[in-house]
Amino acid sequence: MPFCRKAELAAELHGPVGVRLGRVSTPGGNLGRDPQVETTGAPAGYGQVMGDTQVMTLPDGRELAWLEKGKARGAPVFVFHGTPGTRLQVSFDDKAITASGVRFIAPDRPGYGHSSFHRGRTLADWATDVATLADHLKIERFAVAGVSGGGPHAAVCAGLLSDRVTGAAIVSGVGPMADPELSAEMVAFNKAAVVMAARAPFLLVPVFAFQQYFMRRWPDAALRAAARQFAAPDVELLQRPDVRAAFMDDLRQPSATTAQAGAQDFVLFARDWGFRLQDISVPVQVWHGDLDRNVPFAQGEFMADRIPGAEFHACPGEGHLVVVNHLEEILKGVSAGS
Repeated sequence: MPFCRKAELAAELHGPVGVRLGRVSTPGGNLGRDPQVETTGAPAGYGQVMGDTQVMTLPDGRELAWLEKGKARGAPVFVFHGTPGTRLQVSFDDKAITASGVRFIAPDRPGYGHSSFHRGRTLADWATDVATLADHLKIERFAVAGVSGGGPHAAVCAGLLSDRVTGAAIVSGVGPMADPELSAEMVAFNKAAVVMAARAPFLLVPVFAFQQYFMRRWPDAALRAAARQFAAPDVELLQRPDVRAAFMDDLRQPSATTAQAGAQDFVLFARDWGFRLQDISVPVQVWHGDLDRNVPFAQGEFMADRIPGAEFHACPGEGHLVVVNHLEEILKGVSAGS
């Protein structure tokens, strides 16, 4: 496992919840159901949390889906997938999740997987959704982690839910794209999407729709095409059967609104985030590979430099898929304060 060096760098959202619980068949959700875990998601004892996807109805009528793994009474960590993606993208490594000892909760963000699209949403709205899900699961305090496009979503929870969030991890996380210097070294597709998000956001949906059609129709070819833009360490990781299978499962299961959700994410990333990184007061760890071409290393440095007291894990010789080699370590680190 590559070594990552560390460097120290210097509202209550509760509400009543209308719940419609259901379980959805989940590829890779092979932990089964622990008889001590209630179907509401509130654990009644120790053991593994069931690996089935569950769906609840939010107060505004939207549906929110999530997948739980790990230890029922472990420190709870909400883990947010990338753009585009689903809960499956971040939850395939059962061994690392179990070894970390956490209660791993991976929700589908709005418009992805089994979660409803949220028209006109802001990053702050995601903090509200996470708080509502935590209330439903009877979790008062929790950590958050976001991978790639999930990074800003972890940051907003750290910024706006400081009374509940015990720590945050931003892994290969997208920085504020309004700064042109931060997107200068991105791969061509991401760079073009940033420009469209800022100047002609209406063009993004058909672009993402074509991308999703290609991925769904020819997933193997789509993965090969994506790999041509990845850094060499990422290409190597994608040859691992478990990593490849996870990405293929994710590619094969887009929702009808994945294109809208992907376009919406880029618009949110390219606009003012609605909070200041400098105002985050909870412990934050930033993880970033110095060979990352999807989200260049400078974005990780930018985030770590502006979040007070952030702990920067610079990963030499690694690309965008830092989470694959370091998931256990990330989960243990972010949950330490829970």
